[in-house]
Amino acid sequence: MRHDGLFEYISRAARVELVSLLVDSIGSTRRLAKKLGVSHVAVHKWLHPSDAHPSNQNLQKIVELAIGLDVATTSKILRRDLLAHKNIVRTFLAHA
Repeated sequence: MRHDGLFEYISRAARVELVSLLVDSIGSTRRLAKKLGVSHVAVHKWLHPSDAHPSNQNLQKIVELAIGLDVATTSKILRRDLLAHKNIVRTFLAHA
């Protein structure tokens, strides 16, 4: 079984936050799409949690770009997401 490390565990909500951070920082979905090597339509869909979300490979590029542009906000998003996962697992195990 293939494992994509950290990127496999980042929630859809956090993925939307990271893409939104980049669109705000870079200025448009088209510019972000060009940097990531994807279509602007894909980036637009990533901004809506009920649509598509970036693959783990694209998410790795997104996280690396976000860290380069705003390490503090990116770290905050990832930490909050990790803590949410931790709490979900803790609650599940407490009721198991």
